Amino acid sequence: MTINHLLTDAVLQHAEEHALSFTAFYNLTAEMVADNNTTGPVKSEERIQATKLNLQRLNRLNKTVQLLPIWNDVDTSLIANFEWMLITETWCGDGAQIAPLIHKIAEKLQIPLKLVLRDENIELIDRYLFRGTRSIPKLICLDANTGEELGNWGPRPAEAQKIVDDAKLNNIPHDDYVLALQNWYNQNKTVSLQNELFSFVNDCLG
Repeated sequence: MTINHLLTDAVLQHAEEHALSFTAFYNLTAEMVADNNTTGPVKSEERIQATKLNLQRLNRLNKTVQLLPIWNDVDTSLIANFEWMLITETWCGDGAQIAPLIHKIAEKLQIPLKLVLRDENIELIDRYLFRGTRSIPKLICLDANTGEELGNWGPRPAEAQKIVDDAKLNNIPHDDYVLALQNWYNQNKTVSLQNELFSFVNDCLG
């Protein structure tokens, strides 16, 4: 008999109960934009404007992202127990750049994907702090039968993280390095991200 992790972990249970499909997350983002609003407790103008930009990114990437041939080499029978949970928010720029690709990979590999909002799942994100911060997005791979964590990835590809690290080291203003970061995403066209996620899938196989 398999063990349902919803019965053994209250934090995961809460996240699962409030999880969204990718389509539902997209619709939530659109709803926030229509209401001049954003998710989470901080309703700053910066986050509201970021949510508007992110809706455009979600639209564009969902139409244009092409999966690399590497995904054809994945034996889906080996990952039949995988379940993915992506922690993000509608205002998260990295999340908007990353979520559409994760959605397409999950569809390709037949992995159930659930998106959860960080600020509604503080206990969950606190298990996955990045250098002591609640950085998102964060992708968690679970064994759907046991609830065991098989691996986690995030908040961004290594090349993108280097842009952020170098900018902070050199005291570059936030708005400037965020622009450089988004330019990198646009120019890289998910290639680095796909390669990292391909390695992540293999790592989760043990």
